[in-house]
Amino acid sequence: MVTIIGAVAELERSLIIERVRAGLRRARPEGRHIGRMPLDLDREAILRDRQRGQSLRQLATSYRVSRATIHRVLQHAQERFA
Repeated sequence: MVTIIGAVAELERSLIIERVRAGLRRARPEGRHIGRMPLDLDREAILRDRQRGQSLRQLATSYRVSRATIHRVLQHAQERFA
């Protein structure tokens, strides 16, 4: 009995995965955005404020993003100018 229930659950899961993938394949050609929208950050202002001596935490608080996001912006700018 448990084996049959497990097999049905596995079948249902594979059907769900298949339907989701089909929906994604259909959405892409229609031009629909898939996933999270990118953050709208003023990268120049972040760089300017960092050069003025603000810490990562202060920048993250003032721009309402995580410290990791601030770090990525600064790292990307450093790679771009290097």
